[in-house]
Amino acid sequence: MFRKFGLTGGKKTEWLPEDRAHLKPLFGVRPGVYLAGLYGLVILIALFFVLLYPGLKNPGGLLVVATEPEGAAIWIDGVYQAAAPATVFVPQGKRLISLSLPSFTGWQDEIDVTGRTFASFLFPKKTLITVTLETPNPVAVLQQGAAEYAAWSFAGEPTAIYQMPPSLSEAAYRAAFAARENAAALSAMNETLEAASRFASAAAGARDLIRSKYLIDNAGLSPSPLTLISSAHDMLSFLSQNPGSAAALASLIPPELASVIAGSAWYKKRTAGGNAARNPSADDPGTAENVAVNGTLFYAIPKGTLSQANRVFAIEEFSVAATEVSRMSWEAFLAANPEWKKENAAGLVSQGFATEDYLEEDGMSGDALATTPVTGVSWYAAKAYCAWLSAFLEDADCEVRLPYEREWEYAAVNGLLRATQPAAVWCEDYFAPLNAISAKSESIAAVGSPERSVRGGKYMKLESRGSLPPDFCVPFVSFRPVIAKKETNYE
Repeated sequence: MFRKFGLTGGKKTEWLPEDRAHLKPLFGVRPGVYLAGLYGLVILIALFFVLLYPGLKNPGGLLVVATEPEGAAIWIDGVYQAAAPATVFVPQGKRLISLSLPSFTGWQDEIDVTGRTFASFLFPKKTLITVTLETPNPVAVLQQGAAEYAAWSFAGEPTAIYQMPPSLSEAAYRAAFAARENAAALSAMNETLEAASRFASAAAGARDLIRSKYLIDNAGLSPSPLTLISSAHDMLSFLSQNPGSAAALASLIPPELASVIAGSAWYKKRTAGGNAARNPSADDPGTAENVAVNGTLFYAIPKGTLSQANRVFAIEEFSVAATEVSRMSWEAFLAANPEWKKENAAGLVSQGFATEDYLEEDGMSGDALATTPVTGVSWYAAKAYCAWLSAFLEDADCEVRLPYEREWEYAAVNGLLRATQPAAVWCEDYFAPLNAISAKSESIAAVGSPERSVRGGKYMKLESRGSLPPDFCVPFVSFRPVIAKKETNYE
């Protein structure tokens, strides 16, 4: 063979010999034969690694798990794998499969997992497990989700840094599915949503709340046009009947729409009056008298009414301590309850009853000890003091406790506290950003709140509301107990 090598410029074309390579026989086998065998061996090796090796190295199969309701945790031999619905690989052999979902009865079973050796990578053996989980108390499922929803509300509107999880609507889906044939439970869930609505202070929280309402009204299933209308009717009725909802709604929607609502007659009617009504009952002052309990003087507060967001609350008669609890009175409590002493702070912290700065006070003695309010006490510590002082009451129908926000405000706006408060004080209430929205006290207690109300103090305006986690101990918060009839509740 020759190849042509041409040059330009009219020069003569030259033909050069072409290089050739020749394979030699291998062990007397011609190249065409052993090359074919080599190619075949490569193909066999590739087929082995694709069709046989995966099944030999990791014998087992795929477990396809689906649960109703969705979201159950899948455990294989005690090790968490994924949340259902999911497909997980399970090694060959006897395996303990467990499913768990908060507030639902767990499920587990032992299965013998087998696989296939041939083509397990391409066509793995699959085992399907479908389980419907049950719960003895579907309302508790929603209440747990509502408690998480309330806690997240204190984080504010979601940003690029964090997103608010749909805790409430996920719990509503699970709870409503479990109670799909239980009308009483579904009704109780709507009451829980009313309590949760007190924490819908961000637009993301409001969306989660609305989605939860639709899920409960449809027993966890996709809504139909009829149920959509019914749910919308219920929400509009709630907004119309609840005076506290007007301002809350205006704070959640876009500004251009908020201005339209704020200018409406409905909004003006619902927000007229604000917190203006301050009306102790002059005609019927009640029967409460000033009383001293174990050396602590309590002033009688007559019954009356208090208006908040155009809603009137009846305030029953009660008595309020003349001042915040003094350090001397606190020392008497500690003598009878040494577990609350400062030297036991580490134990209180480990139980979640206080923070590390519990009772961080400068040394005082004499008159200062008798008149200076005790500070650095947690809400739990204040509650313990009230329970201790209750034992000294002569009237078994009454109790010593912290004041509800409405009791404190009623006394403050009517000038009935009789003393300035240098320190803010703990209140009995679970703090909710939208506390003017009404709900049943049982539902409010079930939802709870990660913080407790704080009112008063020389740094807070009369109408200002504050809150702190109940274990917090700060130098500007004390407490001022009240005496009231048991079972009194202004939630």
